[in-house]
Amino acid sequence: MPSSSDDLSQQVIQEFQHLLTQSLHKIRHCLSQLNEDQIWWRPTSELNSIGNLILHLCGNLNQWAVAGITGASDERQRESEFQADRSHHRDELLSLLEQNVQRASEVMQSLSADDLLEPRTIQGFSVSVLGALTHTVPHFVGHTHQIIYLTRQQRGEAYQFDWAPDARRHGVPI
Repeated sequence: MPSSSDDLSQQVIQEFQHLLTQSLHKIRHCLSQLNEDQIWWRPTSELNSIGNLILHLCGNLNQWAVAGITGASDERQRESEFQADRSHHRDELLSLLEQNVQRASEVMQSLSADDLLEPRTIQGFSVSVLGALTHTVPHFVGHTHQIIYLTRQQRGEAYQFDWAPDARRHGVPI
C-alpha cells in the first residue's frame, strides 16, 4: 500500500503508463497484420479508418497529456484527423504514435501529487491534471479496441491474436 500521496500518485501514473504501453503494443500488433489499403479502409464513409483513429489518438494525447498539462502550444487540427486519407504510411503512423506516447509518458513521470491537483483548461473544459489524464488514457484504450476490432473485421480468420488467457502475464491486459 502506498504510504504517501506521492507514492499513490506515482502508482496512478505507472498504471496510466502501463495502459498506454499495452495499447501501443496492441496497435503495433494490428498494424503488422495490415497493408496500406486496410489501414485506410472505412467500414462506411461515415466511419473512421484505423489511420484516422491513430491520427486522432496522437492529437488527443498531445492536447490533453502534453500541451494541456505543460502549457505548451497546442496546434491540434482535430477535424483533419478524421478527414485524412492515405496521408501517412504505416511506419509514419506508428512513429507519430510512439512519439506522442513517449512525450505523454515523460510529462507523466515529471508530475508530483500536488501537480495532479492543479487546474487546467483543455479544449474548453476545466479539469485537474489528474482529470486530464483520466480523460485521455481511457480514451486511448477505447480507440485501441476499435483498432483491434477493425483489424479483426478485415482479417477474419487470418487475424493473429497477441494474447491468450494462458499466456505469460505482464500486468493486466487491456
